[in-house]
Amino acid sequence: MIQLHNGSPLPDTMFTLSQVGDIAVLGITCPALLDEQAQALAPALRDIATQSNGRMLVDLAGVGRFSCAWINTLIELTRTCRELGGELVVVNVHPKAKQLLRSSELDRFLHLAPSRAAAFQALGHPVVAPWRLAIARLLDIPVGQAA
Repeated sequence: MIQLHNGSPLPDTMFTLSQVGDIAVLGITCPALLDEQAQALAPALRDIATQSNGRMLVDLAGVGRFSCAWINTLIELTRTCRELGGELVVVNVHPKAKQLLRSSELDRFLHLAPSRAAAFQALGHPVVAPWRLAIARLLDIPVGQAA
């Protein structure tokens, strides 16, 4: 289980955290990630990266815009995850922000995935086909790690 050990309190509305296997899944819920938010999130994200051995998925679906400080936070977090033997995968980047990352060629360094399923596959977590999952739930059959 992942626990935060951070001296500065974070607002409850900045992110959600769950765990799928050994992957930390963060849903950023801040509509704008500017300098102040990036600075507040960075220590908690590093802590989560350490506890998850660098295996992280960050979902930016709730983020409409962000600053260079957030991009720097993502770059540092990517380096941390890779040093720990894992990977940071980012999903649901706003189209304008994705264009900015492409034009600056940061998409070559940051691992952007088109969906959560693609992110889990990139992190080595097997994905169960939706139809198999539906049948397993219908028949009350436990779903294992492999599909």
